[in-house]
Amino acid sequence: MADTSQGVSPGGTPTGPSGARPVRPPAGRYGRTDAERSRTGRRGKRIYYTAVGLVVAVVVAIAWKYAAGSSVNGEVQTFQVVSDHAVKITLTVSKPSDKAASCTVRSRDADGNEVGRVTVSIPRGSGDATPTVLLRTTSRGTTGELVGCS
Repeated sequence: MADTSQGVSPGGTPTGPSGARPVRPPAGRYGRTDAERSRTGRRGKRIYYTAVGLVVAVVVAIAWKYAAGSSVNGEVQTFQVVSDHAVKITLTVSKPSDKAASCTVRSRDADGNEVGRVTVSIPRGSGDATPTVLLRTTSRGTTGELVGCS
């Protein structure tokens, strides 16, 4: 009579009746095989690393655009409170001569509340400009500020 019992190899691996190869469950009975799991794992890793690479590329592109900044720069040279309802603001604006620009200025009262705001257009043609703006206010302004230029 033949030996049909399963044994254990010296390394501790279960063996079949002939003792030659390990015992495996029937195919498809307990889910995916090791080879299928390995393929899916590699595909998942590829998808993950691709997604991470795309996110990093987007962040770098946004940072590059932000760091490059605007080619239009402005600065308040002087401001003068003319009356209870007007502030005169003189700006210095640097820009490319072939580009039009716009700068927004504002005034605040003694409590820090905004009492006036206007956007000034600077036409193309000259690289540097020094526009003077008469800003109408709702009450007495105490400052003349540049909000920004673009």
